[in-house]
Amino acid sequence: MPRDRAFRFSHLRLELDVEHEGYRPEPFSLLGPLTALLHEREVEATEDLLQMTAQVLHAFTGAGFRRVDHWEVRPGGWLPLPEPTHARLAEPVTHLLRALSDPSWAPVGRAHSFAARLSGPDPVRVDLQVRRIHREQAHAVSLDLWGPVSRRAAEDLVVRLHDRLPLLRAKVVVAESWKGGPSRTRRR
Repeated sequence: MPRDRAFRFSHLRLELDVEHEGYRPEPFSLLGPLTALLHEREVEATEDLLQMTAQVLHAFTGAGFRRVDHWEVRPGGWLPLPEPTHARLAEPVTHLLRALSDPSWAPVGRAHSFAARLSGPDPVRVDLQVRRIHREQAHAVSLDLWGPVSRRAAEDLVVRLHDRLPLLRAKVVVAESWKGGPSRTRRR
């Protein structure tokens, strides 16, 4: 087995830059109701945030991260967790669409960022934060992967995100090795 495949990280923090001017949410069958809900509520500033969040959630669903353990908006606070379902019946984007019709999700209208914790292939989880796109905002998406996470799995997630969003850069800012590997923390 090549060394690259055997080496695992216990924690990876990635910061992703999105091309601000180039971000135009593409039509996506699950996102149609999202736009309708937003316009009904006259929430225009949040549309990009929720469109980006839906794209990020969809990319992670494709990598097996299907269970929402926590999500919140800032400002606004914690949001109700999705109703338990069989993992193959609904993905986080579907839960998001259902939830937006509930009055308890009203804080989304004032949100500047959306954070979530998703569980994936055991025992891996991801903490993600999606920020509304602003020119002065350097990183639109921050990800903390808690592992064991291989370099290949992290690269696959970035590719999946790049398929959904116009990424300019993806930078690893923290890399902590898994128990069995060399014990060092790298910060860039």
